Amino acid sequence: MIRSLKQTVAVSFLLLALATLCFASPSPAQSPPPPQPQPSPSSQITPRRTRTLILLDPAHGGPDTGARLPGNLLEKDITLAFNNRLRATLAANNFAVISTRTSDPGTVFTTDQRAEIANHDHPAVCLVLHATGSGSGVHLFTSALAPRDPSTRPTYLLHWNTAQVPSIPVSRAIANDIGDSLLKAKLPVILGQASVPPLDNLTCPAIAIELAPLDAGSKTTPASDPAYQQRAAEAIAAALTAWRTENSTEGGAR
Repeated sequence: MIRSLKQTVAVSFLLLALATLCFASPSPAQSPPPPQPQPSPSSQITPRRTRTLILLDPAHGGPDTGARLPGNLLEKDITLAFNNRLRATLAANNFAVISTRTSDPGTVFTTDQRAEIANHDHPAVCLVLHATGSGSGVHLFTSALAPRDPSTRPTYLLHWNTAQVPSIPVSRAIANDIGDSLLKAKLPVILGQASVPPLDNLTCPAIAIELAPLDAGSKTTPASDPAYQQRAAEAIAAALTAWRTENSTEGGAR
């Protein structure tokens, strides 16, 4: 009985030792996979952009008609027409273009939804298109938010209502370039800052472009005029083409 017990204990110790060896020395097939490199926080928040992708956001649409302009014109119709001309002109200058809408939607298309489309596709520049019956020429607006203090430590957490902050310096630089190009095309320009939805929610450099009537002496050209819209579209495309070329070297603005 004692001898049998000793044999049982010995076999138990032998089995325990074999089990320990198995767990301590796994076979290659059982080895865990090597750790994979993880992207840095900055690459997760601000992915690499292509300088050829432009997003156009013709404001309003559907039940949201926007402003009612002289001649019983609706802002939503003018912005859509301008979108189509600007889209074609940019495409002719080798830009890829995304529009938040290419027709009149049947339901309300909120500014939050438009911002989500823009932020998802990471365009190089976002242009929000508006029209007005007051003033003259082309009005350019960038976000009224204060740009980030360069002396402060950057944060990778973007808040919805201040998502534009990191892009404000580039937004203003591009707005200035577009303004100069419009002036060369002999179109009056007003530059300003305003929290025009959805500028503050966009993570790309963003400018709101508002077409106003074009006053020339005794003649007033409405914002809906095709020739006027085409002149503005060509000037905007020229400015963006020059900006793309100037920043085409490695390390330039993206």
